[in-house]
Amino acid sequence: MSKDSDGGSVRQRKGKAQPKDVAADRPEAETGTPTAIGTPRNGSSTPTMVTQATMVTQATLEKQLVIRQPVKRVKRRRWFVAGIAIGVVTAVATILYVNPTQNTHINRMQEVLGDFDVSTLLPDSLLPDDFVQDISRLLAPDKTTPGPANRSTGEFEPALTLVEEEGLAKKHNVILVPGIISSGLESWSTSSCSRPYFRQRLWGTSTMFKAILLDKECWVQHMMLDKKTGLDPPEIKLRAAQGLDAADYFITGYWIWGKAIENLAALGYDSNDMALASYDWRLSYHDLERRDQYFSRLQSQIEMALRASNRKSVLVTHSMGSQVVQYFMKWVESAQGGNGGAQWVDRHIEAIVNLAGSPLGVPKTLA
Repeated sequence: MSKDSDGGSVRQRKGKAQPKDVAADRPEAETGTPTAIGTPRNGSSTPTMVTQATMVTQATLEKQLVIRQPVKRVKRRRWFVAGIAIGVVTAVATILYVNPTQNTHINRMQEVLGDFDVSTLLPDSLLPDDFVQDISRLLAPDKTTPGPANRSTGEFEPALTLVEEEGLAKKHNVILVPGIISSGLESWSTSSCSRPYFRQRLWGTSTMFKAILLDKECWVQHMMLDKKTGLDPPEIKLRAAQGLDAADYFITGYWIWGKAIENLAALGYDSNDMALASYDWRLSYHDLERRDQYFSRLQSQIEMALRASNRKSVLVTHSMGSQVVQYFMKWVESAQGGNGGAQWVDRHIEAIVNLAGSPLGVPKTLA
């Protein structure tokens, strides 16, 4: 008994020291991972919550381990190189054209570059052919040789050639009347929005593009007119730029009247017998006179030129300027306008030169 008791006690001590694996005696369905509450343990095919989570985790890891093929970036690199090239050309052109009426720097660049072809820097079929050709022509020197059938197109040409060959010289006073694009508008208001642009052009020059891109709301406030009065909105004052600089170049490198002014200067004209009558093209003709006295000033300018030189004036109009002059000729002779009488135009105006004007209006744009 004692032996059995001793043996039993030994077995009990052994059981305590080495506990029996309880899970080994359980059914196979119960030896798996613990299931959610209420899930059957009889080995049914219904997936458990832990099993579903394991499957989702495994699928996520498989997606992360997929080796992705490297993306070709050849096109992006080409556009990057093209963007740098265009930016450099634009920056250089802006610096060189600080004073657009002087082309000394650009001429020196043309002499240095010679036959250099800009298109060799850019990949094939990257930019339109016309754009590349325009840039190449800008940097290439003028190879046109002067002659009777082939006039030179360099600085102050063809006026210089005509002066030498035909002896042309100035005669009548010249007044240039620009169109919409070439009539610069500058800010004269002092409100908080307008102060950064005081006496700077919000129509024309690079300041316009800067304001459109970085301060669009302020630019729109300046360009729009009051819906009731048709004049300036409150605290906004935009006026036409004055002088020959008002319309010689619209933006850097884009000349409108610049070449015409150069050629007239080669014939002997200067600021005493050549003027530019800029105007605020946003206003109606009635408001042009009401706010700016535009037609009264133009009438006085023409009359003063006749008294000073005893010669009539030639009006050179462009685009919308042709209609402005047509209105002026009727206004100046009207009793409700300039009150110049029926013979005023014949006494003061020698001729009118119409450049791409629209004397009969533009009905097709409204059709």
